[in-house]
Amino acid sequence: LGEVAGTLCKQAESCSCEATAANHDVKIVTNVKWKSKETVGLYDECKCDFWLRLCEDTRVGEACDYAAEYCCGDYFYHRYGFEYLNSPTCYCDFFNYAQDEFQHKLKLKKLNTGKEFPDPCGQFQLLVSELTDGNPRKFERASLEAIYEGTTGQNWTNSSGWMNVTVDHCQWYGITCDDRVVTGIDLRDNNLAGQFPVYARNFTYSDGTFAAESDWQVNKYGLANLYNLETLDLADNKLTGTIEYRPLYNLHLLTHFDVSGNQLSGEVNAFVSPSLIYTNFSNNRFTYMRSFERYKGSFRTLLFCDVSNNDIQQDASVLLENIPPNIKQFVASNNPITGSLPASLNDLPQLRQFNLSSNALSGELPKFAESILSLQELDLSNQANGFTGS
Repeated sequence: LGEVAGTLCKQAESCSCEATAANHDVKIVTNVKWKSKETVGLYDECKCDFWLRLCEDTRVGEACDYAAEYCCGDYFYHRYGFEYLNSPTCYCDFFNYAQDEFQHKLKLKKLNTGKEFPDPCGQFQLLVSELTDGNPRKFERASLEAIYEGTTGQNWTNSSGWMNVTVDHCQWYGITCDDRVVTGIDLRDNNLAGQFPVYARNFTYSDGTFAAESDWQVNKYGLANLYNLETLDLADNKLTGTIEYRPLYNLHLLTHFDVSGNQLSGEVNAFVSPSLIYTNFSNNRFTYMRSFERYKGSFRTLLFCDVSNNDIQQDASVLLENIPPNIKQFVASNNPITGSLPASLNDLPQLRQFNLSSNALSGELPKFAESILSLQELDLSNQANGFTGS
């Protein structure tokens, strides 16, 4: 960025994120004995958005350095190397994005060492292997039991096998295993109620010391510990509140995510994991959808996204600005979405279904039929404001 431009950018960041600054104090914890430094509280959604936009628009490496830290969160540096405490998978995606898109190697900013980040890809699997002593089933049963307890399992429609000490958890209702490891959860329409099942706890190591709050491999459980999960279907239940997405991003094999037909609120993040193909958030109470982020793996893999029948109140040009290029079906009907459709919709060669009916869109109608030969269903009917063009 250069010294002057870098200073201006930091001033702009401070102004842009001033509202959150008072409640966001990043600490650097130093251990002289172990010659280590650790960030605490590095993740900042506002600063992530600010620097990510600069990174994507300017393709300047230093902007991406800041973006990676604020988007992916805490890390630990010691004489033996790095540990990416919050989300090694997020750092892996950012590392590959910066290198593939503009041949930049990420550098540390918060610790101000001038060092490059080593390749974080593969570190998550290594950390999990160490944590589980090479046994991928180690935390599975306890995680499933936590889900049962946290979603009033005693009131489920079908809880066959659950909590029975004589029944292997792979035999519990709704659980699919491959090679005795949990790969699927299907508890659709089963009367689950309560908070979305990502839980926090204080973890104590065998020597009596507490794990750092940012060490999610041990301090997050429930769904967050099911590291081999590929499909999750919790549709048509009574789950409430918001979803804590960031721990779920370490579920690097998750391709199918369905929470439709609940009472969930807050933010939709369509990129729940780095390998998603199918996401369904429809028929809930969500009010905001996070922008599609190009550095994430799901930007290239997502084919289906449904956010219909919510209360998403955003401008369509912002909402759809970075819509995944390989998307085949996108449904966002029955929301109070405003504004005009972006021209980028003309660059979706695999799009088959596009439904934004019953919103408040306006402006000129993109020429879908001329540019998207694969399109089979287009529904933009029943707009409160209406389009121009044809």
